[in-house]
Amino acid sequence: MLTTRSVLVAAPFQVINKMTSFLQSAPAPGYKPHHLEALKRREEREVPEAQKKLESLLDSKFSGTINNLPPHAWEYGTTVGVAAEKAFELFKTLKADPQLAFNMLIDVTAVDWLDRKEPRFEIVYQLLSLTHLHRLCVKVTATEEKPEVDSVRPLWDAAYFLEREVFDMYGIKFKGHGDLRRTLLYDEFVGHPLRKDYPIRGKQPRIELRIPELRNTADDLHRGELVSLPTRRGGLNISALNEAAPNSEKK
Repeated sequence: MLTTRSVLVAAPFQVINKMTSFLQSAPAPGYKPHHLEALKRREEREVPEAQKKLESLLDSKFSGTINNLPPHAWEYGTTVGVAAEKAFELFKTLKADPQLAFNMLIDVTAVDWLDRKEPRFEIVYQLLSLTHLHRLCVKVTATEEKPEVDSVRPLWDAAYFLEREVFDMYGIKFKGHGDLRRTLLYDEFVGHPLRKDYPIRGKQPRIELRIPELRNTADDLHRGELVSLPTRRGGLNISALNEAAPNSEKK
C-alpha cells in the first residue's frame, strides 16, 4: 500500500535514476559539437565587418606567427594559436597597434587535454577592442613537463587575479606576474583540482588555525531585543490581564 510519505521518499530516487540513464545514454541523433554548430550559424549569417577586417589584419601582420583555429562556441569569433615563446610579443602588439587596439582582457582560463593531445595544456585568452568592437581568442600551449608561459599582467591589470586563478586550479605558472599565489584555495593545499588527473577522493592535510582563538568569542555577541510583543493566549492579552489583576484584588 502506497502512502503519501512513501511516494515522497521514492520520488527523488526515480528522478535520479532517470537522470543517470539519460546521462549514460548515447548522444541523440543529429547531435553536433558546439563548434560545428557555431560554424554552421556563421555560414548562414553575415560576419560583422569589424570581424572580417580583423581577420585580414591578423593575416597580414602575423603571417607565420599565428595559426588560425576554428571558433569553438561563438558565431563570429576569431581564434588563433601561438607558440608560448612568441605569445608575449604577440599580445604586446595586439594592444599597442592602433589598428588592433585590444585594450580589454576579458578572461584567462585553461584546458587540460590529458591523454588526448600534446602539449597537454592550453591557456585561453579572450580579448576585446573597445575601440574597434572586434574580439579575439588566443590559445597558447604549455607542456606537462614545463607548464609555464609569460604573464600578461604588465599589459592588462585584469590578468592579476585571472592568472592567479589558473595557477591555483591548473598549476600553470606565469613568468613575470610578480605575485603568483593561490587565490581560491589555501597555501597548504596539495595539487590542482581542475587537472584531469586530480584524485576525486583525495584528502588534504589538516592544518592548524592561523590565528587560534584563546577563548570563544561568540560569548561577546549580544543583540538586544528589537521588538517586545505581548503574549497572547486564546485571543486574550495575558500581559494586560496580569497588570490589571492587582487592582481587581484591592476592590
